[in-house]
Amino acid sequence: MVIFAIFVQTKEQGTSMIKIIDRYIVFALAVVLGLSFALPVYAGDDSSDGSDKSLAGGDAGYSGSRDMNAEAYYHYMMAQMQKKDGHIAEAIQNYKLALEIDPESAVLFTELAHLYLRQGDSSLALELLEKAREVDPDHFSARLLLGDIYALHKDEKSAIVEYEAAIRIDPTSDKAPILLGALYISIDEPEKAVVVLKDFIERSPESTMGYYYLAKIEADMLHYDKAVEYYRAALELSPSFPVAWIELAEIYEMSKKVDEAIKVYEKAAKHSPGNINLINRLGILNLQQKNFKEAILWYTKLKNIETTRTDAMLRLGLIYFEMKEYGKAVDEFKEVLISDPENELAINYLGATYEELGERELAANEFKKLSPDSKSYVDAKIHLAIVYDEQGRTLEAGEKIKEAIKIKGEDLELYRILVALYKDAGMYEEAIRAIKDATEIEPDNIELGFILGVLYEEAGKFDEFVEQMQNVIDKDPKHASALNYLGYTLADKGMKLDEAEQYIKRALIVQPDSGHIIDSLGWVYYKKGDFRRAIQELERASKHLPDDAIVVEHLGDAYQKSSNKKKALQSYEKAIELAPENGDIRKKLEKLRKELSSN
Repeated sequence: MVIFAIFVQTKEQGTSMIKIIDRYIVFALAVVLGLSFALPVYAGDDSSDGSDKSLAGGDAGYSGSRDMNAEAYYHYMMAQMQKKDGHIAEAIQNYKLALEIDPESAVLFTELAHLYLRQGDSSLALELLEKAREVDPDHFSARLLLGDIYALHKDEKSAIVEYEAAIRIDPTSDKAPILLGALYISIDEPEKAVVVLKDFIERSPESTMGYYYLAKIEADMLHYDKAVEYYRAALELSPSFPVAWIELAEIYEMSKKVDEAIKVYEKAAKHSPGNINLINRLGILNLQQKNFKEAILWYTKLKNIETTRTDAMLRLGLIYFEMKEYGKAVDEFKEVLISDPENELAINYLGATYEELGERELAANEFKKLSPDSKSYVDAKIHLAIVYDEQGRTLEAGEKIKEAIKIKGEDLELYRILVALYKDAGMYEEAIRAIKDATEIEPDNIELGFILGVLYEEAGKFDEFVEQMQNVIDKDPKHASALNYLGYTLADKGMKLDEAEQYIKRALIVQPDSGHIIDSLGWVYYKKGDFRRAIQELERASKHLPDDAIVVEHLGDAYQKSSNKKKALQSYEKAIELAPENGDIRKKLEKLRKELSSN
């Protein structure tokens, strides 16, 4: 729903102003419309002379209402002064005395009702306002306030009647149309709210607030183009209207027009240069758009404001980190820690920055500072494990991941990190043990079973590998990776080639365009000695994977066996370009070159 903040503009000495309305309207409308939207309302506050302009609207004050009784007027003025000084009980007594003398004054009934509302007695206020309406059906403020109280009491139909009467009495006032529109929104009739406000701006085309509330309603109905049109109209009339600028920018954000949103927020910032939320929003959006220089400018402004200094420095540090300006990132994070040595985010980010700089000991020292109750503890343990691993301290790295697992509990991602750590170090027994621990958490997780099978194969446990991959295939007969892995491994070993071919063909049914699976099929044919079909499939695989050295090497092997030495040489030369450190390919290339040179 729309978040309403109702404004009413008044003209005093030629200057457009926005003033705060009396508390009665805030209380009444916040309660009645609170289920749909918050409704702080702004209009005219008590004036310096004690008269209630928020109630006056198009009405004459008491002094100009009718032939005035001097004694009644005395009590009226006393009440006005007491109200201004906050002596509400005394003001109520004087209004009552004035009414005893002048019981036909709609102004006095309305003023007294206003005070009872301030005290929370809406029922008594309602009685007084109904009397005011009875003695003067055209008293604008009485009808307007009656609408508020009916709305407060959930009597929407009566509220609508009163607001419509107020509009009839003073067609130029924007109070009643805005309140009536808000009421229609609260009862889920936004189309009627639109009609009310459109009628109003036809009567008062210079009303900023008429266009403003039309924009809010259209935005609530997701009519963003119309909302933009009305916000623009409101801002053309009142360019120094920061709330409208901000809401217009939010519309652009919701419409995914982030660059437009940034431009509008910048205009809003010109009118509200000290608005912290605006500056922060500009920083965030520029960061999202990778406008790092602009983001730095906005966050630097926040850095100079004490209440936002720490967060701004953290953001600046992260921006510099993203820009790979690690030295500047270090400076920002260190500056945070000078004023807040226990700031866990700064500690964690500083450690990560040192890690990028290759300062492993400094990185480790930062990560060690975080305690187990820190929100960044698990993340720090992962980074610390990476640092230890880079130093060749794999067992210590593994222990740090295990500590993280103890804190975070059954987190499969941490187990995957632990498995990768051990696997990369060739510590297959530890990797197998870790993946088995993970499968105890999710016994039916097929991907964990597949990883276990891969580990068995890489550890040289062939029988366990075959059994595990068959288990995966039994659970998921269309698991292309398991089918291909098992088929290729059997083929590579020259074992059960017909069975291997069937596994691979099953995988191809699932993923017919996979270059790796096509390569496996070509390799089966190669192992079977069917070099014609091997070349056919391996050429197809190389088209899918032109930069895969192993696929190109396989094609070279097939050409070699089919006595096409020239194409074999071309394939080996390309393969060694792709993988210059591959000793097996280099040996094949050198051997073939010698053979060709000796002929």
